[in-house]
Amino acid sequence: MLVNLVFDYYTDIINVPDYVVNKIKKYQNQCDKWLFNKLNEHEFWIKDESGKKEGIGICSEAFVYWLNEFILNENEEKAVIVKRNLKNYDASLPTLFY
Repeated sequence: MLVNLVFDYYTDIINVPDYVVNKIKKYQNQCDKWLFNKLNEHEFWIKDESGKKEGIGICSEAFVYWLNEFILNENEEKAVIVKRNLKNYDASLPTLFY
């Protein structure tokens, strides 16, 4: 099922298994906790020249990565990004705001 990920200036659309949509906001919260936990090493950290973690690059890639790695890891069906950088979003689809 398609889901909007709305950021400040653009929207990406991802496709996830239908059963994920029923808990999509719960998964967003869990992903955010993982993403912002400084004990977790992942590619989405923004670091200074010395390697100190300064912030997070919140993006569709981070959410899709987390879903596939932690929720859909044993499922054949994976989350994928379908469209990127749209100016508007389809309000009939489930939507997550960042």
